[in-house]
Amino acid sequence: MGYDQGVASAPTSWLLELARELIAEAQRHPSIRVSGTFVSAGETAYYIANSRGVSTSDKGTHFGYGIELKAVGAGEGIGYSSMSSRGLHVDIYSVLERATTLALDSMRGEKLGTVIKGNVLFRAEPFASLVDALLVPALSALSVLEGFSPLRDRVGQKVLGPLTIVDDGTMVGGLETSLFDVEGVARRRKVLFDKGVLKGFLHNTYTARRMRCESTGNAARVRGAVLIARTNLVVEGGEDSEEALASDSAVVVDGYLLSVHTVNYITGNFSVVASNPYLVKDGELKPLKPVTVSGNIYEVASGLRPARKVKNTFTGIYTPDILFSGLTVSG
Repeated sequence: MGYDQGVASAPTSWLLELARELIAEAQRHPSIRVSGTFVSAGETAYYIANSRGVSTSDKGTHFGYGIELKAVGAGEGIGYSSMSSRGLHVDIYSVLERATTLALDSMRGEKLGTVIKGNVLFRAEPFASLVDALLVPALSALSVLEGFSPLRDRVGQKVLGPLTIVDDGTMVGGLETSLFDVEGVARRRKVLFDKGVLKGFLHNTYTARRMRCESTGNAARVRGAVLIARTNLVVEGGEDSEEALASDSAVVVDGYLLSVHTVNYITGNFSVVASNPYLVKDGELKPLKPVTVSGNIYEVASGLRPARKVKNTFTGIYTPDILFSGLTVSG
């Protein structure tokens, strides 16, 4: 489902040379310094045999690289970008371009110096990390059974505005695609939200038995315990262009989110630091120093607006940029 012989046989010397090329190309810019870089290639084999008569196997590969840059001049700025795939896909210049742009803009960033409450556009990458920390745990049937999920009594209700979100373990080329989960249950496509309406949760066989339904093929082994994990999470696109959403925003959040681990999935509250924000002023994006963005995803859900284009964030989450309304920005 996701195996590439080129990745499996990639020599260490070639990986090191790719890392050197990333560093050398980045350093061509006089204001750029390299803080760190990585290149990795791996092959994994999976075997399942249990007392229920299940006996099967699968294998997969993963390839990725990334770089963190610091811009030095009148000030300092940071920028990070990476790429991951199941196959041997090399395009270092798009990664370098994004990291360099973020770093140089960050260096020129000014302090916001006030508090803004209004529309905030999350680019796909930071939105993906917010989804992983804020929504995915709430969608686990284990959280539902333990009484921690705010979604536990809301199946069939509209709770997430217009968003349609699917967990698809069968996606061709998906970073989290495989034939089966750790219990041997076949991966499948599961609609979690249909135009904001909650349709169900992610299950392993234990939670499925407790809640009298079928496993969704999302069992995962974590430190020896069989828990629940997402596969490829896909947020469907909307009708607006990214440019239109940006023009309707007060602030654009790009780069990555700091302190995203502190969000409260039990309540939906979040307060995160955006590494590479922009102030929207007179139709232009003006770089800012890091700002704090806070709100409650369920309270502002009705105002969510997804852009048309769905992007690969290289995390196993595929999502467009998302406009939030009613968030608080300070810095």
